[in-house]
Amino acid sequence: MSDAGLEARLVVLIEDTTGIAVPDTHTDLLDSGLLDSLALVSLLAELEAQLGFELLLEDFDLEVFRTVGRMAEHLSATGVGAQGSPGISP
Repeated sequence: MSDAGLEARLVVLIEDTTGIAVPDTHTDLLDSGLLDSLALVSLLAELEAQLGFELLLEDFDLEVFRTVGRMAEHLSATGVGAQGSPGISP
């Protein structure tokens, strides 16, 4: 799956999970105040459930979850959400 395809799926997942309308894939969701700590925890739990991976505390990097673009890059680099691997259903 392309980063653009994964980004689109992440936007839908964020909107469905948190009720937040993501302006674009480069918006800093934390600095803009769109995601607070509770919404971030809910999003992380849903990402794990939908993408079929476990995010270990020692591997957590807040910078990865600031924008949809960064999330997609990180998930693609680790193989999460790739064709043939667990991922968000179309």
